[in-house]
Amino acid sequence: MAGSILALNSGSSSVKFALFDKDLAVLLKGQVENIGDGLKPRMSLRDGNGGGDIALPPMLSSHADIIPHLIDSLILPRAAELAGGLAGIGHRVVHGGPHFERPVVIDSGIRGQIADMAPLAPSHQPHNLAGIDAVFAVLPRVPQIACFDTAFHRTLPEHRQAMPLPQRFAELGLRRFGFHGLSYQGIVGALPALPGEVARGRVIACHLGNGCSLAGIVDGISQFTSMGFTPLDGLMMGRRPGRLDPGAVLWLVERLGGDARAVDRLLNQEAGLLGVSGISSDMRTLLESDRPSAQLAVAMFVDRLAQEIGAAAAAIGGIDALVFSGGIGENAAPIRAMTVEALGFLGLRLDREANARNAATISPGDTHPSVHVVPADEEMVIANSVAALID
Repeated sequence: MAGSILALNSGSSSVKFALFDKDLAVLLKGQVENIGDGLKPRMSLRDGNGGGDIALPPMLSSHADIIPHLIDSLILPRAAELAGGLAGIGHRVVHGGPHFERPVVIDSGIRGQIADMAPLAPSHQPHNLAGIDAVFAVLPRVPQIACFDTAFHRTLPEHRQAMPLPQRFAELGLRRFGFHGLSYQGIVGALPALPGEVARGRVIACHLGNGCSLAGIVDGISQFTSMGFTPLDGLMMGRRPGRLDPGAVLWLVERLGGDARAVDRLLNQEAGLLGVSGISSDMRTLLESDRPSAQLAVAMFVDRLAQEIGAAAAAIGGIDALVFSGGIGENAAPIRAMTVEALGFLGLRLDREANARNAATISPGDTHPSVHVVPADEEMVIANSVAALID
């Protein structure tokens, strides 16, 4: 394989990207955070010479603006300089629906199917498509690969994919899918390096960022997930509420005059940590704040997380290891501490010094279940998929 591989990972409020050489060594890695209405995006970059923040042109404010700028001004020049160009590009695509169980090469038909599922992930899928379209515009002959977040959870037992509704709706595609599958795939790949035999055990992995979910994994296979038909379900998130009483949604529809778009905007953009705190969707900001609304948002976040971990433990028959990942999971030591304390009844214990320095193992050495921090590396999972399909 000649040339480099680019992994593009567009989230609801961020764009992560990584450039790999033919041997999948990282040449360049970066991310743009804080993308959204009224926010000021910030960009960081790391390569063989170190890393730091890079200023973005002030007129760039959306994924559709930022991704073409990254490709034209940064990625293509560096790919040419470091590896003689691009051999393939992989994209994280959040919703694969019932159709996609593995990565696929994108053509116009696949692109259309991805677009058809945009209403199921309105905070993500349009941004995934923006990356695909930006690449097609400047590099129409370079293979693009779609890597689906939902694919990892296709192993869920049928009784956890089905919803308690008449079967005619399941036949129309109304099922539980689960998300953050690329993150969980990366976590599974990292488990053998952890102490003990956790790779073959019962692991509850928590991906905690602006979007949050958890998975119950047994012997490397997904058996439970907190998210469902869309990324709205399950844990409380930065701007999404997580699990809600369906009656509350019906009440909101009526209260807002039947305006489904207003309800959609509320649930996808205005709820969660931001909605409760009235301050920010950023956990760092809330942990530093002494305002009661910020403290309430944090307490609700931890309470829902502990409840859902308990549900996952019940679903997979116990717990041998708890794993934290994602921006909050990897960096917010107070959230990990409060969560483990709430789950003491499961035998979970914390090494406070190890937790404070974000160590790979943050439970005492002789404790079962063990507790770990595993950095999310969705870009490496994407790069591996691209290499396998284009090689």
